[in-house]
Amino acid sequence: MRIEDNIQNHILFVCTGNTCRSPMAAAIFNYYAERENKSWFAISAGLAAESGLPVTPEAKEALALLGINLEDHRSRQLDEKMMKDAKIVLTMTATQRDLLHIYYPDIAEKIFTIYEFIGTEKDITDPYGGSLETYQETAEMLTGVMPYILKKFD
Repeated sequence: MRIEDNIQNHILFVCTGNTCRSPMAAAIFNYYAERENKSWFAISAGLAAESGLPVTPEAKEALALLGINLEDHRSRQLDEKMMKDAKIVLTMTATQRDLLHIYYPDIAEKIFTIYEFIGTEKDITDPYGGSLETYQETAEMLTGVMPYILKKFD
């Protein structure tokens, strides 16, 4: 059973492979949501994911340095049920958002980039293959936007 099947209010973070950005975003969101006693939960998936892979060691370490555990994550391929069940779908880039608008035109109104959702224009670039510092920069970007995303769910 999927955890999101038991949680009514959940959002979906989407990236490409589901081993870096979207699992980092979901873990950071859940960390802050729990601290603020929000009744929301985040999951993640990838547009071109090979299911069952762990997050990259750098993603795990970047979040561990923030006190967030990403040990148990396994990648999964995005599917229609995930898209339809999520209240909001947040992508890392405008290209990912645009692809999802094409694939799921009937629910396009709930698909945004992370930055678009909080009222700005910016992509979160893929740190895959980069140094720990690159992953830490990605984690800082995601940590910086989470309070603004969580405010939308008050």
